[in-house]
Amino acid sequence: AKSLSTGKVFPTHSLDSILRPQSVAIIGASDNRARIGGRPIRYLLEAGYQGLIFPVNPKHRLIQGLKAFQSINDISEPVDLAIVAVPAPHVLKVVRDCSARGVKGVIIFSAGFAETGSDGRKVQQQLADVAQTTGMRIVGPNCLGVYNSDIGFYGTFTTTLEDGFPIAGRVGLASQSGAYGSHLSLLAKHRRIGVRYWITTGNESDISVPESIAWLADQPDVDVIVAYAEGITDRDMLLLALERARASKKPVVIMKVGTSDVGAEAVASHTASLAGADVVYDAAFRQFGAYRAYSTEEMLDVAYACTFGIY
Repeated sequence: AKSLSTGKVFPTHSLDSILRPQSVAIIGASDNRARIGGRPIRYLLEAGYQGLIFPVNPKHRLIQGLKAFQSINDISEPVDLAIVAVPAPHVLKVVRDCSARGVKGVIIFSAGFAETGSDGRKVQQQLADVAQTTGMRIVGPNCLGVYNSDIGFYGTFTTTLEDGFPIAGRVGLASQSGAYGSHLSLLAKHRRIGVRYWITTGNESDISVPESIAWLADQPDVDVIVAYAEGITDRDMLLLALERARASKKPVVIMKVGTSDVGAEAVASHTASLAGADVVYDAAFRQFGAYRAYSTEEMLDVAYACTFGIY
């Protein structure tokens, strides 16, 4: 991808394997449908996901009626995406095993990384190194996952889906915060705003909100982009993403929080990101025509208005 204004070239890694997987392994899968490792399996089955589902847990032979595997290496079929729901001390090995196995993308639910301090940051950097050296994409760690409502793919453990799955639509939503992203998704359903793609990026060891915006801008089945950011460390990717959305004539409605010193400190403790100078964000949003919302209601109102004429 090349920025039209700066000429800078960016990697063209696709998020397709994460948002449109044809096969999914859940590592740390649970037979308990209420547990973190059980919810995504439950949602995939209930939503009628047509891809292959591979629960991985050495303690079980069957999980929620599906054959369970001892490890990722015991799966003979290709695996597009692995969802990792194991304790933090085991995550790095699991991710490396996935990379060696040829898995294209990984979603890490597990917490206990950069948001916990220096030791956690070191391990998170090792996760980032795996993505950079192998090309395997990583969402997280410390995230609630993603979904693609069009194909019934719900790679998430958010409890808000117990209220029902999203309605059909052409909105893409990206959020650093899984809790807030879940809240937005739920409110959007109640407001009859159809969210097709939902991405929560967590600590952003690899995939970030700006890259998610850029990917959504390229999707022919997305017309409106909604984003929530607590801190953005890749300025160039943000500018590229906003530029691509504008070139694609897709409105971006974005909320950027952490504007005060106290807010910035709270943000850093949540997702281990940097809040940055608020005036810089204002200037960037104005330059590329993104609408900056200052409340949840405002964000949803503007997003809803942008969908008129779409459905």
